[in-house]
Amino acid sequence: MGKPITEVVSYGCKDSGMNILSMANFDPSNPMAGMNQKGGKNLNKCCIERDICKQTCGMTSKDCFDAYQKCQTKICKGDQNCNLQAMISEMGGDPFDNLSDEPFDKDKKYDPDAAKCRGYGNAQAAVCQCVPDDEVTPAVEKNLKVFYEKYNPEKLDKAGEIKDIDEVWKKWKGKVPSLFTALLTKYKDKIVQIKEKPKPPPYKPPKKDSDEESTDSESTDSEPEEIDAFETEMKELLKQKEKAKKDEDFDLAAELKEQADNLKAKELERLKAEKTKALENENYMEAKKLKSRIAKLEL
Repeated sequence: MGKPITEVVSYGCKDSGMNILSMANFDPSNPMAGMNQKGGKNLNKCCIERDICKQTCGMTSKDCFDAYQKCQTKICKGDQNCNLQAMISEMGGDPFDNLSDEPFDKDKKYDPDAAKCRGYGNAQAAVCQCVPDDEVTPAVEKNLKVFYEKYNPEKLDKAGEIKDIDEVWKKWKGKVPSLFTALLTKYKDKIVQIKEKPKPPPYKPPKKDSDEESTDSESTDSEPEEIDAFETEMKELLKQKEKAKKDEDFDLAAELKEQADNLKAKELERLKAEKTKALENENYMEAKKLKSRIAKLEL
């Protein structure tokens, strides 16, 4: 038995994928420009109605999946990009599929069937409640009254009771989940809350165990430490030089200037060697970063 409906949440599927036929015109400064806008806009309806179905107590996972497939088939009409968007949205567009909230268990065997039904199961757990058999009918009518009070008060009489309740039961007896799915779909513009899909946390590579791998990791991470050490030492030398000038100890100021120049030359030599190594390894992003730093130091 469902709880009183307050809202339905959905990510929609306006940004479910890129137009794979437009990759020749891909613009890295505007990656979403390659979206199949027509397909994405229309598919949004399918995604929202899929989430309505999953968040209606008593609707089966198969019913929701079949309805989504029927909707996307009708919208896409065989269009490859549209079908890709529909597939991507089905895999990663469920607001109740909160896998990231579950603790990682390396000994737990992956269950594809459980993964498919995780979002559906979580949604049903959130919207359903246990009611004794003899209280089901009053509970359904109460939920209907709550719904109509908020979204269509004209369905209630002056006493706040549902008009033509006998006709409602005549049409929907034994099909209560379908009744609420139809109502939620009809009033989806009012009841569905479109939320922004949370972005996954940045990837953190696993720690390496062997001494050799640890050494490699340390060498990769050493450059920022070397840069920090250089900047700290240079800042201190320049500070001492300015103090020496202020104290009119010009010999010391000249000596400190020479030390700063030597430190700068040593750092330039190191950076140029790193740049050469990056180019040899075809690491052009790193080479570009090093080139920029060299240019700043040579000013």
